[in-house]
Parts: sequence; C-alpha cells; structure tokens
Amino acid sequence: MASQSIAGTIGKVLLGIVVLIIIVYFFFANSIIKAIAEKEIGNAHGAQVDIASIDHTLFPITITIDGIEITDAHAPKFNQIQVGQVRADVEFMPLLSQKVILDNVLIDKVAFSQLRAQAGDVYRQPGASLQDILAGLPSKDDIPTKDELLARSALQTPGAVKAAKETKAKYIEPLQAKAKSLPTKADIATYKAQFNTLKQTNFNDPVALLNAKKQWDDIKAKIKTDKINIQEFKALASTANTAVKAQIALLQSAPKADYQLLQGAIAGDSDALAQMTQMVFGAKAQQFNKTLLMVINTVTPMFAKKPDEPVTAIDLNAKYPNLLVKQAQVNLNVGAETITSQWQNITDQHMITKIPTTFDMQASNGKLWQAVTMSGNFEILANGINAQQKWDIAGLILDNLSVSDDPRLQALIETASLFSKGSVTMKDNVISGAADFVFDKLKLQAQGSDEYTKIIAQTLSTLDSLTVTSKYSGDVFAPVFSLKSDLDNRLGKALVNGILADQAGPLAELRQSLQAQAAEGLGISNSELGQVTQLLQLANADLADLEGLLSGELGGSKQIKDKLLDKLKGKLFSD
Repeated sequence: MASQSIAGTIGKVLLGIVVLIIIVYFFFANSIIKAIAEKEIGNAHGAQVDIASIDHTLFPITITIDGIEITDAHAPKFNQIQVGQVRADVEFMPLLSQKVILDNVLIDKVAFSQLRAQAGDVYRQPGASLQDILAGLPSKDDIPTKDELLARSALQTPGAVKAAKETKAKYIEPLQAKAKSLPTKADIATYKAQFNTLKQTNFNDPVALLNAKKQWDDIKAKIKTDKINIQEFKALASTANTAVKAQIALLQSAPKADYQLLQGAIAGDSDALAQMTQMVFGAKAQQFNKTLLMVINTVTPMFAKKPDEPVTAIDLNAKYPNLLVKQAQVNLNVGAETITSQWQNITDQHMITKIPTTFDMQASNGKLWQAVTMSGNFEILANGINAQQKWDIAGLILDNLSVSDDPRLQALIETASLFSKGSVTMKDNVISGAADFVFDKLKLQAQGSDEYTKIIAQTLSTLDSLTVTSKYSGDVFAPVFSLKSDLDNRLGKALVNGILADQAGPLAELRQSLQAQAAEGLGISNSELGQVTQLLQLANADLADLEGLLSGELGGSKQIKDKLLDKLKGKLFSD
C-alpha cells in the first residue's frame, strides 16, 4: 500500500529529525539525545517510540539515526511506522543565528505494520476503533420486547382510538342535543296544514283576510326560527362529518405507520444502517486517508500551531527560517520494491522563504502496481494553511489485506486491484475534496460471529467489485472523512430483512394488536358517521320543506293588498 504509507512516514520522521537536530546542538551526547528523542517523539505521537542508535559528526555536521520504531496506538503489538535509517547534512552558518537548515535528508527503508518484539506502551488513546464502530450494530440483546416497544414508541393507533371515543362527546352528543330543537315531521306537516287552511280564506271578507294574514305571518316567524336552527345544525353536522371522516382515515393508516415504526425500532438506527460502508470499512478507510493525504494529516499537523498555543512572531526580513529542510528523499519498502518520493523546501515559515513546500512521488510498472503518482504543495501563511494534493493510483494489488479483525466481524480482502483518483485542497485551513476508490477483481472473505454480522459477512462475500466515494471536509485540526457506496443499501436492507425475519413472531403479535385497536375505533367512528349522515339528510329535507313554505303566499300579495284597499274605500265612501 505505497500511497497510504508514504505520508505517515514523511511527517512523523521529519518531525523526529527536527527534534533530534535541535537537541544535538544543545547537548552533544548521543545517549542523552536518544533518550530525549524517544520521549518527545513518543509524546507527540501518543505511543511508545524506540530508536536503536543515534550518531553525529561535527566536520562536516551530520546526524544519523538508525532503527526508528513507532508503535501503532490501535495495535500496540505492531509498529505503525518503522524506519531503517535517517541521515541529514546540517549547514553550519545558520546555526550561528540559531537556525537549523538541513539538506540531503534521506529517510530509508520505511515500512508499515511490522511486528514489534514486544507490545509498545500507549500514552494517549486514539480515535474510535473498528470495535467501537461495530458496537453500533444490533445484537440479540439489543432487540426490545413487545411490551418495551409499545411502552416507549410514539404510536399513532392508541391515540387515534382515544380520539375516536372522544369524538362522541365533542361532536355527536352536541349534535344530538341540537337535533331536539329542530322541527319534527309532525311540526312541518302542521305548518303545511295551517297554510292550506288559510289559503281557503274568503278574500272578500276584509276582517277574515286580515286575520288570515296575521296568522300566516306568525306561522312564518316560527318557520324562520326553525330554519335558523336547521342551518346551525347543518353547520355543526358538517364539522362533525369532516372530523369523523378524518378520524376514520387516521384509524385506517395508523396501524400501518405504527408497524413500520416498530420494525424500525427492532432493526435499530436507520441512519446508521444507511451508512454500512462507513461502518464496515470506516476504520481501514480512516487509516488509509490519514496516510494518503500527506498535506492534511501528516505535514500540516506537524507544522501548524494549535489553536491554544501562542502565535510565534516571525521576522519577515530574516535571512533564514528557524527550520528548513531544503531537500529530502524518502524510500518506502513495499515488499521487494521501493517507492521514492522527493520533497523540497520543508518549513513552517513560508512567509520568509516565499516558496511553498512541494512533494512528488511516481512509481510505474511495479510487481504490485501499474502506476502510482502523487504530487502536491502547501504553505503556512498568516491566515492559515493553503495546500493542494492530487493522486492517481492504478492497479495497486491488494493481497490478504485485513478489513476487519473484530471478534464480531472478520473480513479479509484475499485479492483485489485498486484504482483511485482524487484531489484535495485547503484554503485558510478549510478542507474540501473527494476521491473514488474502485476495487476490481475483488475476492473478499468475511465471517460473522452472531446472527446479524453473519448477514453482513454473507453479503460481503458475494462482492466481486466495489466502488467507494470518499469526501473530505472540515478544518485542518478536525478533518472529516465520509464514505458512500452502493453497498450501503445492499447491506442495510439485508441486515434489516434478517432482523425482521428473526422477529417475525413478535412483530405479528404487534400487528394483530394494532389492528384490533384500530378496529374498535373504526367501529365507533363508522357508527358515528352513519348517524351524522342520516341527520344531515333529514335536515336537508326539512330545510327544503321550510323554504318551500316560506316562499308560499295565501294569495298574490298585490291581490290581497288591492282587495283590502277596495274594501276600505267602500267603507269610507259608501255613505
């Protein structure tokens, strides 16, 4: 894994060189230098660092470090980085100004994940391990019981049934009370009979005519009052009708929604299950990215000041920066082959050099790859770090690469050919970028120790290719790596289906319970809807009858008025 190894080597070894060179010219004692270097580099790294030997010469000024072993905090039995030898020339004149200028730096025989003679000490716990990530997967003990689910889930069905029972008091009972104030069929029949009787009045008799008109006006006043009551009743009935229909719709949909909710509660966190690529491959990808992204994860933390540290004043007119590595060569051992990278102008004071740090790595036609190229640059300025990096990896052969060695899930890439293209930029400490990782001719062996990790393992074992997209964001001091692939849906669905199949019995009981509750509420609501519908139909019919009566007259209004005037004239002028 050439590309994922080179970055970690450069950063940590160069950091060690800086510490060692400074110590050399303060103490001039190899044994003291060695002890202090092991301690300081170990504290910076967070795990034990061992150095076989340190030597230096004064004429010319050089330093040589042999046998550097840096413990892997995640796996203390292994070295995260192992370096055979580091050599560097030191310029004399800058030392007089307390400046350290290194040239012709050689970092040789770099290797990764080498077994230590004995486990190293870990001083500072690293980030989340694969064990922590896999802890997010459900286990048998995590599946809640039916009673626990019903107690803690925000179900719709019980509330809908309760609301259906409350509908009677809120709508039906007031509607029934209002119905008592409405005219009965007998009342309307009486109105019609009275109207027909009054129509038989002798219009030639003024007294009888006036009396009939007065009686009809009184009857019409009662009819108008009844009409208002019916209209108010209809408005209340219409509101009740809408509420009951909505209640029925909720009772019909609630059991289905609740069942899906309970399925999700049994299966676990849906967001977590939608990120299965991150869960299964996240730890390995985190390690890969930390070493692949030279600028962000190695050189940057080495030089950048932490937010809580005071800012060191920089003399922009200084001839030399405090530290400068003019040129460095890193030789990385990959099997029987070596990948070489070249670095220029390594410093944390680019405001003085006004030249960015650059790096370049190229390897082609190797036994383990078709081509590996990587290049980039960075500079640390007053406003933060500006940087860019790009890479193109073609046909990198992966052989017996452990993806997961957790007791619950063990996965091993037996063989695969990796292709990756990506780029990342940084502007004033803000990171952005993306990369694609294509695993071709993939043969992956996976084993799970429990029911659910066995489902994941079975799905992984069927893969013959995989495309993973990684996105980079965040701040230089807190970079964020995210992974996505089509494996998310496949693994998530397979796991959910397996869990739900395992819990088919309890889920069936839950479904029956929800449906029974809903049936009770539907029985109430359907009965209420029938009552409301019938009352509305009766009210509409009665209202039509009353409006018909109100539009009726004993005779033409003008005819009655004329007859009354004629009779009045006759009385006045008959004498």
